[in-house]
Amino acid sequence: MYCNAIFALFLLLVSAAPPAAADGGFPGRKVLVVHSYDRGFAWTADIDDALQRELLPRQVQIRTFFMDTNLRPREADIIAAGRKATDIMLEFRPDVVIVSDDNAQKYFAAQYAGNASAPSFVFCGVNKAPATYGYPAINVTGVVENLAWAKGLELLRRLKPSIRKIAVLRDTRPSSLTEADKMNSSGPDDIEASWFAIDSFEEWQKRVLAAGSDYDALAVMTYNNLTDAEGHIVPAEQIMLWTRDNAVLPTLGFYDYTVADGTLCGVIQTGFEHGTLAASLALRILGGERAGDIPVINQTRGLIMLNSLTARKLGIEIPHRLSQEAAALVE
Repeated sequence: MYCNAIFALFLLLVSAAPPAAADGGFPGRKVLVVHSYDRGFAWTADIDDALQRELLPRQVQIRTFFMDTNLRPREADIIAAGRKATDIMLEFRPDVVIVSDDNAQKYFAAQYAGNASAPSFVFCGVNKAPATYGYPAINVTGVVENLAWAKGLELLRRLKPSIRKIAVLRDTRPSSLTEADKMNSSGPDDIEASWFAIDSFEEWQKRVLAAGSDYDALAVMTYNNLTDAEGHIVPAEQIMLWTRDNAVLPTLGFYDYTVADGTLCGVIQTGFEHGTLAASLALRILGGERAGDIPVINQTRGLIMLNSLTARKLGIEIPHRLSQEAAALVE
């Protein structure tokens, strides 16, 4: 289910992607990729796949390091992962460093912003304001992640116009808090939203089950560091499948994998798009442009994605016109 829907999005993004550099490639040039999270996280895997697809045909030598901060969230472990990224960079001596998500910025890349003797950096998947990390800078550009809160609510109301109260569930990562703060200040005035920061799967289950009596809809924001009774991280797919099977309210997601795994709909962010855009910026830098002269990309496309299986479970009919507008339909 996930693969079919995301493959359709992948084809759409590939067909729409502009050429990033002239023919001939960049043999001998090096790009280091540093991801905040692990390869098993769908968002990170999609970013990485897009980077490989864009860079390898251009004869770029790639080295990739996963900081795994979602699997090892202790501060000491994250600091150690940031130091390891620095060691790899100094040994590999890349021309460009591509850095995904916020932890890799805070614990690795930000210290090199504005350093003319450091490599050029391209960030993507960043939730906090770039200025938090000293971006943009003479050697830094990238892609900001902004979740489509207002557009997502508009889409949800096209499926169920009566929605007035919505519960928003998120995990407790700092990047989730940052995104929630941005969203909370940009929603429509006639929607009453309640925000819940959750750190365990048990609490998540309680919130989902209780929401049916107090709210009209449920927004599933982030759920990537929820723990079980033993303190182990619960796989994101398990959380979303449980939510799909037990939620009695219409559900709004913000990422492709969230809608693919069971939320009703979303105006989504995709790792494929962030990776494709980041690669295009890196290729421009390899082609001779200075990173600091390339504008930061603050707005991605925001594609409509619908889950017809969830719609049928909830007894919601997807209008034909809306299904035609969707970039991907899970069925």
